Amino acid sequence: MRLSPAVTVGILLGLALATPGCGGQAAPSAGTGGVAAQGVETDSPATTRTCRSELHGLLDSMDELRGKLAVGLSYGAYLHEVKGVQAAYDRVPVDRLRLDCLVKAGAPAEQALNRYIAAADTWGHCLTLASCDSEAVEPKLQRGWALASGRLSAAQRGLRPGIRD
Repeated sequence: MRLSPAVTVGILLGLALATPGCGGQAAPSAGTGGVAAQGVETDSPATTRTCRSELHGLLDSMDELRGKLAVGLSYGAYLHEVKGVQAAYDRVPVDRLRLDCLVKAGAPAEQALNRYIAAADTWGHCLTLASCDSEAVEPKLQRGWALASGRLSAAQRGLRPGIRD
């Protein structure tokens, strides 16, 4: 089981600041791709490409899900799509991701996935009840999907050099 995004980021930031040579250095000149004063790697084109290549499967699968939600899905189809996104998430080589990639793109992507999973749980729970009212659960699902979409957009922005979320 993976840690929550906040715990993961907190641990990684703590390690980055405690590791000799990672924190407390002067900020590099613009575009050098060195270590910033906070111990987080700066945005070099190579760093951004590496992060994008490691996260593209996950982000692409969530983007496809977002598109399919716009036209409508049954619960079974939605669950199938979420399982596909979960499989893409499981393939992300977290141990190889750089700290800046985790902070700017990885954590928001994980938060988006968690929102999609929570919506699946909400929908599934409703369907187990004899009194399930699809009109009553729809606003909850729409809110969860909107929040997931927002976090996915944040993850996608995190892959753009020079963009801060």
